[in-house]
Amino acid sequence: MTQGEEHDTGLRPAELDPERPRLVDTPWGSFALFLVAGEVRALQGFCPHMDGPLFEGTLHEGRLTCPWHGWTFDLASGERTDGPPEGERARLRGCAVRVGPDGTLILSRPDALSA
Repeated sequence: MTQGEEHDTGLRPAELDPERPRLVDTPWGSFALFLVAGEVRALQGFCPHMDGPLFEGTLHEGRLTCPWHGWTFDLASGERTDGPPEGERARLRGCAVRVGPDGTLILSRPDALSA
């Protein structure tokens, strides 16, 4: 369900696995939901470098590594952490996440940090 600037994923926090991100489609594109230290984060689901599937990436100490070419991103900020941007976007788009009145995860329209 989408209402204006928000999208209800229909998922409850307990349905997320801290070892495996969950891909959700929104009106703004696909976003991966990550459970990190009990907090849900939502970042774009595909890498800005050749659209690698970030939701299949490796999680380690708050960082996500793309399975295709090894680009690494900080889950808290979305910033690329493994080198210069090389002319390509170096920050992932993210959505604010909250739990709605029905207990499901609600995403807000993505920020403009990487636009």
